[in-house]
Amino acid sequence: MFGDYRPIQTATAAFKLEVGSQDVAKTTDLDDALHYMVKKGHLDEYIHMMNENGYVLIEKDINHNRLVFNNEQENQQIYYKRFFRKYTMIDGKG
Repeated sequence: MFGDYRPIQTATAAFKLEVGSQDVAKTTDLDDALHYMVKKGHLDEYIHMMNENGYVLIEKDINHNRLVFNNEQENQQIYYKRFFRKYTMIDGKG
């Protein structure tokens, strides 16, 4: 049901988005790689979090589900994908 993501952590992240006051929730996959979850259509919440961490969005490529950020030293490509019908799962950085 959860694919490569840890079911309890992912369900907890969804709960935090739905019931809690979080706009961006952390989770991990089976390899312990960090991911972020936002509600579908709310990528701006993740972009805002990245801005607070010193990253500036320089490209939003919706055709390839990719965001490119710069932190004055290097560019970082962040990929995202739809997760279930209500969420977007973002590869972890930030």
